[in-house]
Amino acid sequence: MKPGPSVYRVTDAGAPLPGLMLEVRPSGGRSWVSRLTIRQQDETGKARRGRRVDAVLGRWPVMSVEEARRRHVEATRHALTGHDPRVMLARPEGVRTFGALMAAWLEHLAKHGGLSPRTVAAHRSRWLKHLSHLDGLPLDEVGRADIAPELARLADKHPTAARACLVTLRQAWQWGSQRGWTRNDPVTGMKPEAIGGVASRPRDVFLTLEELREVWLALPAGRLSGAVVAALRLLILTGARRAEVAGMQLEEVDLSSGQWLIPANRTKTRASRTVYLSPLAVELIEEQAASRCAGAVFRVPGSNGAITPDTLTTAVRRLREGRLAKLAASKPFTVHDLRRSAATAWGEHLSARPDLIERMLGHARRDALEATYQHQQMAEQQRRAFDAWGELVSGAVNNPASANVTTIRQKA
Repeated sequence: MKPGPSVYRVTDAGAPLPGLMLEVRPSGGRSWVSRLTIRQQDETGKARRGRRVDAVLGRWPVMSVEEARRRHVEATRHALTGHDPRVMLARPEGVRTFGALMAAWLEHLAKHGGLSPRTVAAHRSRWLKHLSHLDGLPLDEVGRADIAPELARLADKHPTAARACLVTLRQAWQWGSQRGWTRNDPVTGMKPEAIGGVASRPRDVFLTLEELREVWLALPAGRLSGAVVAALRLLILTGARRAEVAGMQLEEVDLSSGQWLIPANRTKTRASRTVYLSPLAVELIEEQAASRCAGAVFRVPGSNGAITPDTLTTAVRRLREGRLAKLAASKPFTVHDLRRSAATAWGEHLSARPDLIERMLGHARRDALEATYQHQQMAEQQRRAFDAWGELVSGAVNNPASANVTTIRQKA
């Protein structure tokens, strides 16, 4: 291959993976180059459009074609796992790097961290999307001068994401320090305000009983599957989290006693809890279960697999953009806002006490001393409240002819 008037590249047709090229420069110099796309994903784990980079592997003939192909395979592996191969290939051998710290910390979280898979996935996504350019740097050499500018640039467009990335960095570095990986600590003392990071504004959207009725009655006409309609209605009846409802298994439910035992591995707090089912809730589950006695309650049409939490999110978004556009214009509600609406109604229409509502929602105790010494579940009060809520929904929400809302006052 002779030099030309400009740089050109020739593809290595014998490479085990696509993207390996030999670059020929006008000066006569030749280098091996990997053209790769770095895999990227959002916080739910879904793939999004990646970033294409060219990683120079080495000069020819100092680097043979066999060595270039081996390095190309290694670079491809890095790109497919979301890392910049240019940084990863340049890291020193035998030195603990930022990328190794993040991988080890996330593995620890998944096994022993006591966090939900969604939370671990959020940490991983922040690393891969916003911090992976640091992967090849030795831990002892990473400084604020490396971190702060990147977080500040992120904060210009996504201030809440920049703050979240700083939280991820702090936790990872604290774990690494405790494990003896490094004595360097560039993140402790960094203030979110200094990089432009801000906390996300707490949502306060909730729907009144009349508005919940509007949502309830719009569901069947929203071109949604029967399973999705039933799942969203059960979410309103129980105030459970979307993942808890979407993943409900028949083995968790005792319809004869009206109890739903959510196992610890499916709750946000990592503690099992019982949700008491009103007659209307039992009816919804029975319709979905038909004659089955095991497996997912809410199944994808034509499949035995359960619907996903994102399915419920998408369904609500479609309702906001379609039949409920007028309601959404004044109250842009989400799936989680249905849970908040149920909790608000329990206090407003059932006169349920705040501590009872916290139990019904399955919230973790905020007071450490209370969490240690008080383990009452208020089972009977919960059952009465859920039954009263189901009765109110049956009359005022599930009834197309209903125009008025009757408040039920009970001692709960």
